[in-house]
Amino acid sequence: MKTYDTSIWAELKEKLPWQKTPADLAKRKETWNRIDMNGNGYLSLAEIDKGMRDIIKLPALFETKPVMMRAFNAAKDKVKGRSKYSQDYIEKKEYRFLLKYLRQYYEYWVAFDQIDLDSDKRITLKEFKKASPQLSNWGIDMSDAEAQW
Repeated sequence: MKTYDTSIWAELKEKLPWQKTPADLAKRKETWNRIDMNGNGYLSLAEIDKGMRDIIKLPALFETKPVMMRAFNAAKDKVKGRSKYSQDYIEKKEYRFLLKYLRQYYEYWVAFDQIDLDSDKRITLKEFKKASPQLSNWGIDMSDAEAQW
C-alpha cells in the first residue's frame, strides 16, 4: 500500500474549519473574506483553487483537482440559492459544506489511492481483498470480502 504523510490530517483539521463551533465559524469568515477577493459573495472553482494554494495553503488539495471539483459541485447545490448565479458558485452559506467535503473527499482519494496498487484508477477484486485488513481498520466489515465487493 502507498503511504501518505500522516501530518496532513492535523493540517486539514486546522485549515478546513467546517465544524459548527464559534472558533471554526470565525476561521471560516476570515478565509471566506480572503478568498472572495472581489467581495461579490460568490466563490468560483478558480477562486477556490487559488485559495487552497495561496490563502489556506494546502498543497495536497491544490494538487488533487478531482477532490476540489467534486467538493465544489457537491457544496454548490447544498443550499437553495437566491440568485441566478447560485447554481454555479459557492455562496457563504455553502462554504462550511465545501470545507467539509474537501476533507471528506480527500480521505476518499487517499483510501482509493492506497488500495489501487497498480495506479490504474480502478480497484480490482484482488486489490480489494489485499486491502481487507486496512478496510477492517477503517471500520468496514470485511468478514466476507467478496460479498462486500
